[in-house]
Amino acid sequence: MISVPTGYVYRRSGPQADTWYAKYRLPDGRQVKKRIGPAWTSRGCPAAGYFTKRTAEGWLGDLLGEARSGTLPGMAAGLRP
Repeated sequence: MISVPTGYVYRRSGPQADTWYAKYRLPDGRQVKKRIGPAWTSRGCPAAGYFTKRTAEGWLGDLLGEARSGTLPGMAAGLRP
């Protein structure tokens, strides 16, 4: 059964710095965990290359949009919803 791609973002604390990760399920049923990038934990605008929760969720939204349209690299061909 083909389903709608879903997912969420979460922050992990490491020995060097906090990092944002995404966990999502593709329409073909595969589950994927991916590192998004370093988390911005200070006040103010984030420095280049850092992610806030909002920007990490935006990144995931863009990825899930590509999965819905079938243009995400690495997806099996012919499994468009």
